[in-house]
Amino acid sequence: MKNFSIFLSTVAIILAAVAIYSNCKCKNVAGGEVAAVSQEQLASMLQQNPKIIADAMAAYERFQREEEARILMEKMKQFAPKINDETDLPFVGPKDAKVTVVEFFDFSCGYCKRLSPAMEKIVADNADVKIVFKPVSFVTPVSAYQAKAGIAANKQGKFMKYYKAVMDFQGRMTEADIDAIASQIGLDIDQYKKDLNSSETATILNNVANLARDIEVNGVPTVFVNAQHISAIDAGPIQAAIDASK
Repeated sequence: MKNFSIFLSTVAIILAAVAIYSNCKCKNVAGGEVAAVSQEQLASMLQQNPKIIADAMAAYERFQREEEARILMEKMKQFAPKINDETDLPFVGPKDAKVTVVEFFDFSCGYCKRLSPAMEKIVADNADVKIVFKPVSFVTPVSAYQAKAGIAANKQGKFMKYYKAVMDFQGRMTEADIDAIASQIGLDIDQYKKDLNSSETATILNNVANLARDIEVNGVPTVFVNAQHISAIDAGPIQAAIDASK
């Protein structure tokens, strides 16, 4: 639908431009007032020179991409403090680091699982970088429980152990599997359950979901380096962006 709208807009622009150009050209040649070019004449011109449409479409689409990129950049500037904020969320590294890496992810997302070794490598290789994990939950019904358990594990200082255990888990996960991991990594289970079911944890995850919506995070994993989106399926592009930001 969007492409069709662009096409209609482009054709309208072409017709208007050709009409103005042709009318002015006739006035200049004839030296007097003449009637505007007819629709039939315009149609004939475009049929004889179809490249006009192709060129105009390409130019218009370039303009659209550049405008969308500009708008996105402005939005990222506006939301940069919230994107980089680690308050109440799992993170490693210094709070005042010059470079901040943020991952929006879902524990049930297959692509997030594929990226997780890269995120662990980024953590291991960059002690001077703040790396913030922002869990969302829209892939499977158990995603929300996984995310809440992650916040609960973070409250006991064991998020990275939980993160690795869940990401390494093979097969479909249940709430019982998540609770078993909590026990295996040494969490105080009574406190874990209390934190998992608390309104504070629900608020933390709701704030992450709202931010993801505001900055149009429509898929995961989504990685930002200093609030700039990085397309990555391995550690290379993330590390390159970190190095460039230092």
